[in-house]
Formats: sequence, C-alpha cells, structure tokens
Amino acid sequence: MSGGRTGIAGISNHEPFCKGGCCRQHGKQNKQNGSNQSDGGRASYMSTELSVLSKDDPPRKTYVYKLDVPVNARWITLAVAPFEILPDPHHSIISHLCLPTNLPKLHNTVEFFHNAFSHYEAYLEAKFPFGSYKQVFLAPEMAVSSSTFGASMSIFSSQVLYDEKVIDQAIDTSIKLAFALARQWFGVYITPESPNDEWLLDGLAGFLTDLFIKNFLGNNEVRYRRYKANCAVCKADDSGATTLSSSTSCKDLYGTHCIGIYGKIRSCKSVAVLEMLEKQMGSNFFRKILQNIVSRAQSATAPVRSLSTKEFRHFANKVGNLERPFLKEFFPRWVGSCGCPVLRMGFSYNKRKNIVELAVLRECTATPDSSGPVLNSNLDSENRDSDNGWPGMMSIRVHELDGMYDHPVLPMAGDTWQLLEIQCHSKLAARRALKPKKGSKPDGSDDNADAVAALDMRSSMESPLSWIRADPEMEYLAEIHFNQPVQMCINQLEKDGDVVAQAQAIAALESLPQLSFSVVNTLNNFLSDSKAFWRVRIEAAFALANTASEETDWAGLLHLVKFYKSRRFDANIGLPK
Repeated sequence: MSGGRTGIAGISNHEPFCKGGCCRQHGKQNKQNGSNQSDGGRASYMSTELSVLSKDDPPRKTYVYKLDVPVNARWITLAVAPFEILPDPHHSIISHLCLPTNLPKLHNTVEFFHNAFSHYEAYLEAKFPFGSYKQVFLAPEMAVSSSTFGASMSIFSSQVLYDEKVIDQAIDTSIKLAFALARQWFGVYITPESPNDEWLLDGLAGFLTDLFIKNFLGNNEVRYRRYKANCAVCKADDSGATTLSSSTSCKDLYGTHCIGIYGKIRSCKSVAVLEMLEKQMGSNFFRKILQNIVSRAQSATAPVRSLSTKEFRHFANKVGNLERPFLKEFFPRWVGSCGCPVLRMGFSYNKRKNIVELAVLRECTATPDSSGPVLNSNLDSENRDSDNGWPGMMSIRVHELDGMYDHPVLPMAGDTWQLLEIQCHSKLAARRALKPKKGSKPDGSDDNADAVAALDMRSSMESPLSWIRADPEMEYLAEIHFNQPVQMCINQLEKDGDVVAQAQAIAALESLPQLSFSVVNTLNNFLSDSKAFWRVRIEAAFALANTASEETDWAGLLHLVKFYKSRRFDANIGLPK
C-alpha cells in the first residue's frame, strides 16, 4: 500500500464518542483555509478526507482518507478518541491533540515546538514534506509504546505532558518530540533502500535532533548527552548485533537487534558515526549533503525518496569533499563491522628535552572473531582492502602554564603499543624547590586545613603541564583511559570549562584507589559552584557519596548533608522545608 485511498472506517452517523474537534481536514472550509476544526474525534495522517453516506436504514457514514504523498504501509496510522485539538499558533499545518483532561498540560508542553519545526525547515532549506503534522497524546494504557510514528503524525503517551510547575521533564519531552519530527523527514518521508540502510535514516534523524538540542537547549546539554551516549556504545559494542550495516552479522537475529537495548545502542552509534563524518568534512559540507538528499526527494520531475549507505558514501565523496581512500576505510570499520577502539594512555615529562612522552596501548571492545568476519563480508568489493585499524588522527590537547595547545599526533591505526613525543611550549624558570611543611601527609592533607599538598606543589614546579586530554572535541567514538596525576585531574575539573572534561575528571577522581581530603574538597567545591553545568554537578554529588568512608572520616557524606541543609532545610524547626 503506497498512498491512494485507504483507512476506511464505517461509523455511526450519530458518532456518540466524538467530543470536540479532531485534526482531520475535511469539508470545503478546511480545504480552503487549512482550518484544524472538524466534527469528529479522529487524528489522521491524511491530508484530505471524504465522507459518504450509505443507503442503509439508518444510514451509515463512511470516511475515506487520502494521502497525497505515497508512503509505505507501515506508516499508515489512525487514532480515534474524544480528542481536544490545539492548533499551533505559529504554523497552521501543525495540530496537537489530547484527551480533555490533559489540555492544560498540552498547552505548556508544546509551547516550544514551533522552534524545532522552523529550525528543521531552515537547516534543510525545504518545506515540511507532508501537508500537515499532528501530535497525538494518548493515555498510557491506550498507547502501544511511549512514541509511535506515522506519516505526518506522531503518537505519544500522555505521560510526557507536564504542567508549568514541572521543570525536570521539560528537556526530555522536548527532545522526544523533536526526534519524532526529525523522523518525519528521515525515516517516514525518505526511507531506507534496504534493511541494511535503516541505520542511516535513524542516524540522520538523531543528528537533526542533536542540532535542535544544541540550538535551543545549549551546547553543554548536547555535548554531555553525546559523551554519555558514546560511553554506552563503547561498553555494549562488542558483537555483531551492534553492526550497523551487515546482513552476515545479523542473519540469525531476525530483526531483534533493532529493538530493546541493542536498538538504543545502534541508534546512538548511528548518530556518533555521522557526527564523526561531519567533523571530518565540516558542518557546511554535511549540511549540503542533507539538503541534496531532501531536494531530490521533493523533486517535481523524478523524485528519489529512498537512500542507501552506498549513495550516502558517494555524497560524502562528491559533495562532502572527503577523499576516497578515507571513505574506503571509514565505512567498513564503522558501518560494516562492530567494535570501538580502546586507547589506554600514560605519559612522563622529559625535563631535559621539554617534551611529553606519551605511551599508548590500542585495544578493541570487540573480540577479533566477532569483528573479523564482518570486515570480510563487506558493503562492496572495495572493502576487502581495509586494515584492522581506524582511519584518522586523534588530537592530544596539552594545557600548559602559558596556554593550551592541540597536537594531532595520535594515529587511530598502528601498532598495539606506541610511544609518541609531544613538544612543550612553556619553559620553567629556575626556582628553588620548596620543602613541604612539617606535618604534611603524602595524600596532600595535614593537620591544618590551609596547608598545600607537598606532592602537588612539587609536581607543579617540576613540570609545565596543568592537565592533558585526548580527543577533546569527541571527533572519534572511542573508549579512552588517560592516566595522569591526581593534581592534574583536579586542575582539569577546576579550570576546564568543557562539561565533558569535567565529567571525565570526576570519573577519574572517583575511581582512585585511595582518596585524599583534597579530592573530597574539590568535588564538594564543584558541587557548590552554581555556575557549573547542573548535570555534572549531579555527578559530583554521586562521586561524593561514593567517596564517603572511614578513610576520609565520612567527609563526603558530611558535605552532602551540609549541601542539602543549606538549600532544603528550615533552620528554625530543624526539619526539611
């Protein structure tokens, strides 16, 4: 079924269940002015509707819906209920529907939505592909899942609705609605050419969603979410079930790899792979590729509304200006096989040469027997020439006393062990080494709270390094373990404004085998910093909880209780507000 008349429903002429309007456009008035009002309680993807009275006694009314844009049968969707309709004040083709009891929440929930709708149209330089768009919110017991997509229509559970007093659910709901809208472009309107290409449309919809998050929810939010998603992918990407495009690895899974936890991991991996491509070619080139894909789908002469991995690779070479040898390695490794690189790094500072000697151990999250066959069962005949590494060069960012320097020196492919030399720019002035105060402890604490850690003081004088990061811009989907002194981790948490750097520093401090009072105090100071990103402050709170032990006199727990009391306690009665 690919368009034409469908969705015929026989309904009594009295229609006792219909209360209020629905989003179907029918009658002469709707066809002329695009009004969202009608006399029934139906939400339909159809752009036009025709009602016919039968000759039966009593007569029965048959509703015939028609979609002008051909779609696959799986996207045909119809919802019937006593809906209340909320026309979008900014776009006449958008309607929001819910049950009467949820109407106040609906007003508050969809207030932002026109921003996402306009942003996608502006980014793709194209009008919304369907004549209308409906968002329907059903009671949880009526919804098949939390979100269901249809042609020009999305159905959600009413649990995503929230009133004006709720703030914590606003972000997640906004992202869910924005992703559903992005799927209208990539997935419903533009479809995969084969099941092996579904990852691409899913990834493009996720990429559009990330653009919305960045522009309307902030760069911190999108970077933190991408960092957490990449961590989840690296932990789970260890078998053929997470291979994005390979019939060989998934032939025995019968599509189950696209649902549940594997489905979520594959979605996150799809977005990460496309964002790696975008960083390699530049945002303007990548945007032009998406515009070309949409433009040819909306062509009046010979529209092409399917997309394959091979076609996208051709676009990356022609429009994205990526070299053919790079793509020859990129797609087999990231799309045609499973596994992510694991890089374990440590360093030492050579004072005589003023260089950083960086040692790297390369591993993979997938075992060779799980990724090898997939590499051989390639997307096309060219893939047989690919090696066992990953294409590209990773940057090492060195924060020195007099500035920050990026060094793109770490190849993603190479020997298992590798030693690199990075030249430092800062030079230390000759200074007399200060002796530690009497009574100071090796962990950086002493009997006086104002004392400076002896080891930290000595390290800052013997090295111009403040802290070091690998792949600071998240150009690669990789699991990175960077070993550096405790004070450098503290410097990274206190002085690096990037939320990913802060989250990495907290994770490193939390995993220390022995915790000092300086680490606990650093985490507490970050938790109390109202200028820091709230999601990372939550991580600092959890880290404080995990550091609470007899070794630190339960300092982490005491800090958390004090933090809670300062904000949620009534000093007059000694109880929570």
